[in-house]
Amino acid sequence: TMPTKTELVMVELQSLLQLEDVLACMLAKKGLGGVVPVNQKIKNVNLFKLILDTTNDLFDTIGKFYDYKLERLNMDLAEYTIILAPVSREMGLVVVIPSLANLGLLDIEIENTKRKILQILSSPEHN
Repeated sequence: TMPTKTELVMVELQSLLQLEDVLACMLAKKGLGGVVPVNQKIKNVNLFKLILDTTNDLFDTIGKFYDYKLERLNMDLAEYTIILAPVSREMGLVVVIPSLANLGLLDIEIENTKRKILQILSSPEHN
C-alpha cells in the first residue's frame, strides 16, 4: 500500500532527528494533532511538553506575519533554541537544538526538510 502523507512526513522528521544537534522536532498543526516522532533526544521532558502545549498559541502570531514571508520564529533559551519554521499558515516545523549549535549548518537542513514536507503535503497521490 502507498504510505500516507503522515508516514512520509514522519520519515523526513526521523531523518532530521539523526542530526547530532537536533534534540527534538515535529510538524505542529494549528489546533491539535501534528506529527511527532516518539524517539526525541531532548532530556528535558517538561520543556518538550511545554513546547507541545504552547506551539498552537504561536500560530496566531505566524498568521499575522505570514504575508510578510515569515521564515522563522526563534526562541533562545539558556540551554536550547527552539525554531519554528512555518510550512503554511496552519503548520510549522518545530526544531529544538542546543543553544550553542551551529545554526548556519542546521538552517540548510531545516529548510530542506521544510521543502520536502511541503512537497509531500501538496502532492495529490498520497492522502
